[in-house]
Amino acid sequence: MKIVIVGSSHAGICAGLRALEEYPEAEITLYDKRNQVSFVSQGIISYLAGQKSVLNQSSYSSVEELKAAGLNMQMETVVEEIDTKNKRLFYRRVNSKKTKLALYDKLIFATGSYPAMTSVPFDKKSKLYFLKSMDDAIKTDEFLKTAKNIAVIGGGMTGVEVARIAQERGIQTTLIHRNKNLLNDYLDEPASHLLESWMNAEGTRLLLNTEVTEIGFDEENTIIQTANGQKIPVDGVIFTIGFRPNSHLLNQQVELGDSGAVIVDEYMQTSCPDVFAVGDVSTTYVNLLEKSYYLPHASDAVRDGEIAAINLLAPRQKINSSQGTYHVPMNNLVMAMTGITIRQAVDAGYDADAVHLLNEHLDGYSPSNIWMIYERRTHQILGLQCIGKTSDMAEYVNIFSLAIQQKLKIEDIEFTDFYFEHGYKDPRGLNRILARLVRENER
Repeated sequence: MKIVIVGSSHAGICAGLRALEEYPEAEITLYDKRNQVSFVSQGIISYLAGQKSVLNQSSYSSVEELKAAGLNMQMETVVEEIDTKNKRLFYRRVNSKKTKLALYDKLIFATGSYPAMTSVPFDKKSKLYFLKSMDDAIKTDEFLKTAKNIAVIGGGMTGVEVARIAQERGIQTTLIHRNKNLLNDYLDEPASHLLESWMNAEGTRLLLNTEVTEIGFDEENTIIQTANGQKIPVDGVIFTIGFRPNSHLLNQQVELGDSGAVIVDEYMQTSCPDVFAVGDVSTTYVNLLEKSYYLPHASDAVRDGEIAAINLLAPRQKINSSQGTYHVPMNNLVMAMTGITIRQAVDAGYDADAVHLLNEHLDGYSPSNIWMIYERRTHQILGLQCIGKTSDMAEYVNIFSLAIQQKLKIEDIEFTDFYFEHGYKDPRGLNRILARLVRENER
């Protein structure tokens, strides 16, 4: 059996390694246009924050290691066309114009994503930066070394992280977001407002509910123009407006869904026989919302790859639904979340509510703020949002992700053996405190 994997990021590598385990007699070839594998993009954030050694340590595997494991690694190779009807692909070396042909029995499509490009008209002389690769990190860091005044466009996770880092580096930073709240896809308004108040206190200028209409350039500055008539001169702009699936090679050959991502079933199978799609190029099914969405996320990618490999010959292992579980470890601030927001829950038809846990530390540390979203009638757990400056707070989202997956209610984990909360005013643990808050809220 000939297995071809296109793309060598998280999903592609995990698919290849699991395929070696499942089909030891198969010929497994992995194609990628880059010369490195497994770059963890979170390393960009750490690098910009001053941890220079992290960038080169952000690849957890190497081409040599994967070759030694048994994968046929075709690096610096561009796949130009995939013909799913005849099970073949056409490729060439990066520095060559000669196209070659390869046949396959099973195809795993793991081409990942690319930074969403702005649709705003801009002057080619303006200084614009995007964040995805190691080279992007190096170029952006060089820019920040001399910048005095910058703008970050996009108030998602990366935007918040980059804005805080730049402000901490002594650069006056303006964060522009088209929604009225930061992290609006992940946090409800109370948690967003808390984050916004902390960023304001740090000196970051927040322009929320603001649409950028044009980016120009004068003799010295990049000029941002907004829909409400503002003109903001900056040294440069860092775009963090999300990612798009790199699905063009399968366009009109498989069914595409949200944002142009490849639609897959619970076995990572596409609409085309013997073609699987994994990682940031594919959709993710969310049980709570009963719908597939485009949710590019590293932890989902590594699961996707293995699931696809297991199911190449027959559907044997379903993938568990994603809860959208994130941990964003930033300097002096911890954010973590899982599940859905109240807005998403109400839109999906749940009679949802939330309770807020504020647990202060006896030593004067900043308190933990935790919001749990639940269904009123059943007390089923729907989501958890954590924000604060206590490092171990983020550990709870994994527990609650499992609880959401298993459709548990808060009473099901009220007396679970969680560790003792040393040093807090209320040491009983959040499972019992949240259960009490739900009872009080329902009286």
